[in-house]
This record gives sequence, C-alpha cells and structure tokens, in this order.
Amino acid sequence: MKLTKKQMELDKIKWEISESMGIDACGSFEFCPLCDKSLDNPCDRAYKKFKKQTDPKTPTQKKTTARKTTAKKS
Repeated sequence: MKLTKKQMELDKIKWEISESMGIDACGSFEFCPLCDKSLDNPCDRAYKKFKKQTDPKTPTQKKTTARKTTAKKS
C-alpha cells in the first residue's frame, strides 16, 4: 500500500492532535463518518468524499443550458 500525500498529511495532523490531547484522534474529524478503514488511504478517501459533499463549487446536478430559438420569419 502506497500512502497518498494527503493521507500522510492527515496522519501527521491526527498524530499531533492525539499527542496533545492524550487520546486517539482517529474518528474525531468532521470527515470521519465517511471513512472505510478497510480501504487503502481511508482518511484521504473520506476527506475527498466530505469535500465533494460540502464544497459549493462542486456541482451536485448537471446544469442544462437554455436553448436559443430563432424567430420565424413571416
């Protein structure tokens, strides 16, 4: 298993918070409910899912454009 850059970043953050709080911080982030620990890079995957759900720039539905109609000539 090769760790992604984001997974390594999140692991470092989890470790630092765990050390400062004196408890395991795994499961305490807002994206953790989307985590599947049976997969590779679970934090990275959960984070991406969370961002996709919460980022207003991410389209949730396919936008349709209005069709222009030409006026009939008499």
